[in-house]
Amino acid sequence: MSEILAPLGGIDDLHAALNSGADAVYLGMSDFSARKNAENFSVEDLKTACDECHRRGVKVYAALNTLIYDSEIERFTECVKSAAACGVDGLIIQDLGAADIVRRVCPELPRHASTQMTLNSISGVKAAQQLGFTRAVIGRELSREQIREIAESAGIELEVFVHGALCVCISGQCYMSSVFGGRSGSRGLCAQPCRLDFTCGDRHNVISLKDSSLVKHLGELDGMGIASMKIEGRMKRPEYIACAVDACRKSLDGEDYDYDRLAGIFSRGGLTDGYYNGSMRDMQGIRSREDVENSAKALNGIKALYKAEYPRIQADIHVELHSGKPAFASGTAEGCAAAVQGEVPQPAKNAPLTPESVCERMSKLGGTQFRPGEVTAEVDEGLNLPASALNALRRSLTEHLDEAVLRRNTPEYRTFPLSPPGSPAHEKSGFQWRCEVYSADQLRQAMELPFELIYAPIRLLDGNTTSKERIVIIPPFVLQDCEPQLRKRLRELRAMGFEKAMAHTLGHAQILSEEGFLIHGGHRMNIINSYSAEVCGRLGFQDITLSFEGTAAQLAEIRSPLPRGVIAYGRLPLMIMRRCPVSGGAPCGRVHPFDDSGTPCGEHICDRRGNPLPVLCGGNSVEILNPDMLIMSDRMNALEPFDFAVLKFTTEQEIKPVLDMYLSNRKPSGALTRGLYFRGAE
Repeated sequence: MSEILAPLGGIDDLHAALNSGADAVYLGMSDFSARKNAENFSVEDLKTACDECHRRGVKVYAALNTLIYDSEIERFTECVKSAAACGVDGLIIQDLGAADIVRRVCPELPRHASTQMTLNSISGVKAAQQLGFTRAVIGRELSREQIREIAESAGIELEVFVHGALCVCISGQCYMSSVFGGRSGSRGLCAQPCRLDFTCGDRHNVISLKDSSLVKHLGELDGMGIASMKIEGRMKRPEYIACAVDACRKSLDGEDYDYDRLAGIFSRGGLTDGYYNGSMRDMQGIRSREDVENSAKALNGIKALYKAEYPRIQADIHVELHSGKPAFASGTAEGCAAAVQGEVPQPAKNAPLTPESVCERMSKLGGTQFRPGEVTAEVDEGLNLPASALNALRRSLTEHLDEAVLRRNTPEYRTFPLSPPGSPAHEKSGFQWRCEVYSADQLRQAMELPFELIYAPIRLLDGNTTSKERIVIIPPFVLQDCEPQLRKRLRELRAMGFEKAMAHTLGHAQILSEEGFLIHGGHRMNIINSYSAEVCGRLGFQDITLSFEGTAAQLAEIRSPLPRGVIAYGRLPLMIMRRCPVSGGAPCGRVHPFDDSGTPCGEHICDRRGNPLPVLCGGNSVEILNPDMLIMSDRMNALEPFDFAVLKFTTEQEIKPVLDMYLSNRKPSGALTRGLYFRGAE
């Protein structure tokens, strides 16, 4: 049966999760957690949590699921070693470089690929498996059918979010918090700007979603072979955790659960299973005054859910009371055994003990993590043992079983010094200009200009496209919608003479490698340290466009075996989504993933000040762009350490004036942004 995985924001949440029936917990340490604003766990608290969980047969996963800079590698390494010493059962990782560091430092420690790695396809999960991950946390934006397809082909465990806050963005592809406020969601400090009142016409809060709840579908997910049912909520209070775990526990066990209490404890205008059911229109929601009042009411009585110990471990017990010998008790639980002795029984003056009375006394395991299984007794006739002595015998046995279970469930790992990246650093030989286009007209313009490479959506390309040697194909972003069709189209384009393609996710990289393309790593791979650059080299990439969530100085420090590039111009992406805020939910479909027959919506949403944020259709995804243009034409000194720069065109009509501005190092006029290249992101 699938495990129920509960969140822990701090040590106070521990018994709420354990006593309500969680099978596993996940938590953040003081550093490198995607929920930095949670209380999180010191090393001492982590050891306490591991011991408390392991003596109950509960797994502990530590989330070290942020992007890390080169300057943080030493501290991250020590964090890994501390987690290993505490005996965690796995690490949740999003950064390719961080995963490689764990592999080098503690190769026996299981790695779980975070949902932040954008694992929304069979190919993505396959790539994670080949990189040594033992579990993949797949995207919250997937439908029932898509989850089932992935589960049928997955070679590793799958984990699915089944309850809690729902990002409107495709997992791992939100930059809104960092671009707007310098607080990176990928580094654990998301300011949740999506919850603000963005409007489209007369509609409000168009990118704020209700919380997700798949609790009623747990039986179905279990039948698909999903290993772990994950509850979101490391920023929530213990009562929320207990309520969600209790509902999941009952649902998975085939019992009725209190839906009203679950919806009442926290909601944003209700709960939704829209992604799972493939119906994305009725998903918007905000936290109202009524929701807050309902939460206060729902708190009543919830503490009773986790007041008592949850008896999760069956203990088989055998007792022997023989004349002239110390009382003897043995037990087994979870494959562990223990045996203890007590007082010597005495001749009975009144009613002697019977096997039945001894078994009844030894079955009273309340207040422990044990529940009685098979309880047997051998009792010589005419003997007595005080109730206090039998109770002491039982307590001694459960204590010894407790310690045995703890020892059995606490993993031990070897750790090693961190070895440096093994590949030689790429030697810069020059500087090249590249561009990314969105429309057919932009592609025609780019063909006439001296760009080394042109990144173009697959829908714009066919046998009539010229300069095929300069074209880098951009595949559709959401792969699980169209993976077979994508492979077919890639083979067609390969036969036409196209040989280069862009990987924005591990799934892209897997497909492109299998189809024989030269792979160029896109900025959505979130490459931000030297070890992740090395992983890209081992994956066969030709070059990498670094994440724009670092400063220019931080990015320049990245030691890479591959040529390194940065985005130097354009509207920075804020998020990429399944649902279109303009159409009111479902992808508008005005641009097909594989042909340019449709018409882009050309619409926008507005922030609270009325500033328009452009919305671009991607065929099976929708992208929101920053209203301000990134321009670095007069700050070329910051770009000099890199091998190439990408001019990213989206809503622009003319390309040549932009290139000329950069070639002449002209300072632009009007409003602009320097992105995060000088101010950075926390």
